[in-house]
Amino acid sequence: MTAAPPGQIKYDVFALAEVRQDRYKLLAETVDERLRAFKCERSLHLQEFARSRVSNWEDHGHSRTYVIVTARDETVDVAGFFTVGMTALNLERASRGVRQKLMGNITLTQTGAYSIAELARSDDYTSAQLPGTVILDEAKNVIRRARAYVAGRFVVVDARREVFEHLYQPAGFKEIDLAEPPMDMSDVEFVTACAVVKSW
Repeated sequence: MTAAPPGQIKYDVFALAEVRQDRYKLLAETVDERLRAFKCERSLHLQEFARSRVSNWEDHGHSRTYVIVTARDETVDVAGFFTVGMTALNLERASRGVRQKLMGNITLTQTGAYSIAELARSDDYTSAQLPGTVILDEAKNVIRRARAYVAGRFVVVDARREVFEHLYQPAGFKEIDLAEPPMDMSDVEFVTACAVVKSW
């Protein structure tokens, strides 16, 4: 497990696809059990994704899920997770200044991008024990590795405005547009934001 600053949990990050290989059967069973019981009252969308939709998205290849695993009560627990996939970045509604900063002298208004589609911490852990910035840094590490093989300039997130302002904006993400909220959060404002991968 990774070394952690005082007050933070020690953890390892595993791709769910890797955990589910035959040689990790016991770990896979425990991780799946913890995901089915994952608590995230701040976002019932994320809670529901962990409990019932993660396998479908994983099996169909729409995204890859990474679990943050820690030791707890003489077993392992899923303290958080994130998903990484691909999406299209449409800059048509972005301001001219934002487009210029992101695209430079390239005149495309639509391009491919990495996507951090889900990012969550279990309610069983505080932000001091597992800061959102730590989970985001792990997602960025996965994207950096992918970029070394297949290139790619941008990473996109759709996030609640307050999450954007507290987590993604300080990490260099720029607001592009308002985003369509998940069906169960239609009364919450979401934004689409992106960052340039090589600036990390």
